[in-house]
Amino acid sequence: NAAPPPAGEGVEIIQGLMAAFNDHNADRMRDYWHTDVTWIEVSGNQSSIVTTSAAQLHGELITYFETFPSVSSSLENITVNGNYVSAVERPVWEEGGERKTQASVVVYEITDGKVKRFWYFPPQ
Repeated sequence: NAAPPPAGEGVEIIQGLMAAFNDHNADRMRDYWHTDVTWIEVSGNQSSIVTTSAAQLHGELITYFETFPSVSSSLENITVNGNYVSAVERPVWEEGGERKTQASVVVYEITDGKVKRFWYFPPQ
């Protein structure tokens, strides 16, 4: 007997964000971010900031969708701890006629009903 998936505002926000991602709709994705959203990549004992604004993230996603027009993604193992929602994100895309996939742990910080920060850990 599997436990039911977690529910709540934070889960609804990231599920809405993922639906907009799968529609390749960077404009709609922006509805889920704070204007000063921060994307942080974590690798070993280092972290680096990728973006620090909704405008910058919007531009990066438009380029990403142009580069990977077949990409879609799903969230697995969603957990909630207060304002933090974590999951394993699994994108799938076509590259050179070959189907590719990977998985990364992602942690979203939800503040005032929007994503304030998110951390991506190295893909596996």
